[in-house]
Amino acid sequence: MTTKHTPVLIAGAGPVGLALAIELAYRDIHCIVIEQTDGSVDFPTTNLANTRTCEHLRRWGFADRMRFESGYPTDYPRNYLFVTRMDGFEIARFDHPANGAPESRSPYSPEGRLWISKPYFDPVLRQHASRLPQIEIRYLTEFKSFEQHADKVLATVADVNTGKEEIIEADYLVGCDGGRSNIRRALGIKYEGVFSQGMNVAVLFSSPLLNLINHGPAVQYQIINAQINGAIAAVDGKELWRLNVRNVLQEQIDSLNAPEKLRAALGPDIPFELLAVRPWTGHCVVAERYQQDRVFLAGDAAHLNWPAGGFGMNTGVGDAVDIGWKLAAVLQGWGGANLLNSYTAERKPIAMINVNEAAEMRANFDNQTPFSPNIGDDSEEGRALRVKAHAAIMRTRAKEFQHDSAGIELGYRYDNSPICVADGTPAPELDHGIYVPSTWPGARAPHAWLNDGRSTLDLFGKSFVLLNFTGTNTITITNAAKGANVPLEVVSLDEAKLREIYERDLVLVRPDGHVAWRGDSVPENVSEIIDKVRGAM
Repeated sequence: MTTKHTPVLIAGAGPVGLALAIELAYRDIHCIVIEQTDGSVDFPTTNLANTRTCEHLRRWGFADRMRFESGYPTDYPRNYLFVTRMDGFEIARFDHPANGAPESRSPYSPEGRLWISKPYFDPVLRQHASRLPQIEIRYLTEFKSFEQHADKVLATVADVNTGKEEIIEADYLVGCDGGRSNIRRALGIKYEGVFSQGMNVAVLFSSPLLNLINHGPAVQYQIINAQINGAIAAVDGKELWRLNVRNVLQEQIDSLNAPEKLRAALGPDIPFELLAVRPWTGHCVVAERYQQDRVFLAGDAAHLNWPAGGFGMNTGVGDAVDIGWKLAAVLQGWGGANLLNSYTAERKPIAMINVNEAAEMRANFDNQTPFSPNIGDDSEEGRALRVKAHAAIMRTRAKEFQHDSAGIELGYRYDNSPICVADGTPAPELDHGIYVPSTWPGARAPHAWLNDGRSTLDLFGKSFVLLNFTGTNTITITNAAKGANVPLEVVSLDEAKLREIYERDLVLVRPDGHVAWRGDSVPENVSEIIDKVRGAM
């Protein structure tokens, strides 16, 4: 067996593993990505890249490419509809612009939500990663085992076709190997939470239904009738669709009549071709910890949730960005001894919020939407039931479908982070439907347009950035950073509107775009602040 060295070894080339590889390459850190499959997508899942994920894509340089290669016609709206059947009555709708429309961008970001299915999202990540010289991706390679040492991790991998084994020596290992993560199991790390909250069945089918319905195009049609509890999601905005049948009893899985369920969702006269059927189970769990010495977990290896709200993959990308900049800092020599230990402290609480939010969204729909057998009738009773259902939907689903969960996507923050400097002020209110911009330490630094047409977010990424709104002399801060080899750029901004948004005269932003420290003057303990934000305290 041969031995090769890499700074970071990543197990799993799904969206999270590829995102981590791209984040590391963005910081000029080399890595090897191991993937047991050939990388092709055998079943379309993942429908949503949220606004925060698209901000990362923007920083990496291909957000627009992802937007225009999403597989959808550029004018296909990102609407969400609630209907009795595809050929039945409309109950409620939430209209949103198409992926490519300028108005699709969030008012709180230079980017916006992107509806995109896995067969389109993954290949763009893969193609971008394959062009970066710092990344080596090995498909059809099995990750077999690993052992940790004080200064390295030794992993055994094998060629799937030949069985030939190889040892890879890495400074760090990150398990992005999914919900059945062998790396998590080898570390003895358990999930905490509730497993198997109901069986579901995904049915992939093709149909020209857009030509046969009166509701107009949408990315998702929630079906409300007595025969089926489910939703139809657009895969390509043309003729490829995925029906998700919720709350199927375990004993009904093998005998489930997929064509019958499709007929209940579509109506009697809409033709379809059944392509594939796949059962899946919803969970509400988070790993008890995300790291052990030189080995880390990210994505589904660290948390599993219901797909409601689209939190799964997006939370995983957030994991990748957080551990990515921290690994780069340590490998480049300026990250402190405790920087990597902040990974679990910062990311686990976010996963717990998102997992619980997804579970609440799922429960709201199942518990509060009336499913009377007569809801689809063209009668006084049917109309009354639809009015009642409309009210329940607007009460329980608006933050997910109307407000795009802006508060939870952009307003999350790293409470009690060991590498953010608290200033004694109360945290801003966390409303999962409403985003309140803030520079509270640990929060995402707010977006605002600069006079030159850039976003404030375009200033962040490669280093720490100290925003100076009053021309204060910051030489002691820059000297402290230089003494610790911390990359720091000072950006002076003489724009009154930005000072109001950023709340303080001086705001220090981390490489991942989160606020590390803020104040109205240069403090005396600048060296302590620099040591804290780089994980050396």
